[in-house]
Amino acid sequence: MINLGEDDTVIPVSGPARTDRDMARILVRLHGAPVGYVEIPFQPPETLHGRAKDAAEIVLAEPLLRHRQLDAEADGPAWVAQVICPQRFPRSDGTGISVVVCTRDRPTMLRECLLALQQATYEPLEIVVVDNAPTGDATWKVVSELADEDPRIRYTCESRPGLSNARNHGLTSAKFELVAFTDDDILVEPDWLTALAAGFAADPEAACVTGPVASRSLDTASERYFDSRYPWGDAFKPRRYDMTEHRDKSRLYPFRAGIFGTGANFAVRKAAVDQLGGFDPLLGTGAPGKGGEDLDMFLRMILAGNRLCYLPAALVWHRHRIDDEALAEQVHAYGHGLGAYLAKRLLTREMSLATLAHSASQSVIMLGQMRDASQASDSMSRGRRLAMSEAWGVLVGAFCFYRLYRKNRDH
Repeated sequence: MINLGEDDTVIPVSGPARTDRDMARILVRLHGAPVGYVEIPFQPPETLHGRAKDAAEIVLAEPLLRHRQLDAEADGPAWVAQVICPQRFPRSDGTGISVVVCTRDRPTMLRECLLALQQATYEPLEIVVVDNAPTGDATWKVVSELADEDPRIRYTCESRPGLSNARNHGLTSAKFELVAFTDDDILVEPDWLTALAAGFAADPEAACVTGPVASRSLDTASERYFDSRYPWGDAFKPRRYDMTEHRDKSRLYPFRAGIFGTGANFAVRKAAVDQLGGFDPLLGTGAPGKGGEDLDMFLRMILAGNRLCYLPAALVWHRHRIDDEALAEQVHAYGHGLGAYLAKRLLTREMSLATLAHSASQSVIMLGQMRDASQASDSMSRGRRLAMSEAWGVLVGAFCFYRLYRKNRDH
C-alpha cells in the first residue's frame, strides 16, 4: 500500500515485496482512504515508492482530485464528503459496536483474525466469537487464551450448523445495537470499525454499512483466479442504496447479486435485522443453501424500506484459497448459494420472471469475468473447469432450495 502525501512505505498488495515477481500491484490511499490500484514493474525495488506515487497521480488522477475536493467540503452537509476521508472520522461518539466472528474448526485463521481485531482503534467494543457446530475444543482454546488478556473477547457456541444460525446467535449475544460481521479468514484494518461507525453517524437512516474486501495475497494461480472472478475490493466510491432516491441504474436493481457488498465485511443495526426475522437458516455456509445469506439479508433490508451504505474506507483483507481443490469447492459453493438466492426470490415472488430473464441475458458479463479470471491464473483449462463447477452449482442450488422451501411450507 501507499499513502499519498505521507512518508510511508510501499507494500505490494500481495504482501511483502518479493524478488521473484516482475510486477507489483499496489493499493493507493489518500489520507488513509483507498482510491484504486496501480500496477508497475517491481524492479528496481529501491525506486518503487516514487514510481508508485508518480503512477498514481496519472492513473488515478480523477479519484484523487475528487477526494481532495470532497475533503475540503467535509464540514458541509453532503453525505459523501462526510464519509470519504478517514481523517475526519470521530474515534468514538460513545456508541458501542459488537463484532461477531462466526467460525468452525479453523483455529489458526481465527487467531490471526482476532489479533487484528484487537488492534481496532474504536471504543467501546466487544468481540463475540461464535463457534458453529464445532467438532472439538480448538476454537474455545484460542478464544480463552486471548480473552485472558483482553476482556473484550468472549466465546459462545451455536450447536446448530449453518452460517445463518451462527449469525443469528451472534446477534442475540451482542450487547450493542450496532453489530459488525466479519469472517475468520479476514484481517481487518485498525480503523475498520471507525469507518463503519462513521457510516451510521453520517446517515441516521442507514440500517447497514458495508465495505470492500481486498485480496491479501496473489501469489498462487488460485488466488489470482479468485481475485479476478470476485472483485470485492475494486469499488472505491461511497454509495447509498434504497428503494427511493438512492437507486442504482441497473435494470436488475435491487436484485443484482453482489452490488451491496459481501458477508465478510458489513455492520447492521440489530433492530433492523430483528424486524426481518434474522438471517435465513436455509442459506449460508453449512446450511442447505451453502451460501447467499448475506445477499439475501442485504436485499431484504432494501425491499423493507431500509437504506444501505457502502464505504470504501471500511477496508478489510481476505485470504483466498491457495490450491485448486479448495478453490473449486469454494467456487461451487458460491454458485450454489447464488442459485438458492435466486430461487428464493422467485418463490417469494419478489422477482418477476421478466427480471430473471434479463438477469440470464447478463450472463455474458459473468462469462467475461470467468475468462479474465482464467487469464489471470495462467490456465484456461482451469478456468473452464471452475466456470462449469460454478454454473452447475447455480442449478443445483436453485433446485435444492426449491425442494426445501416447498417441503417447509407444506409442513
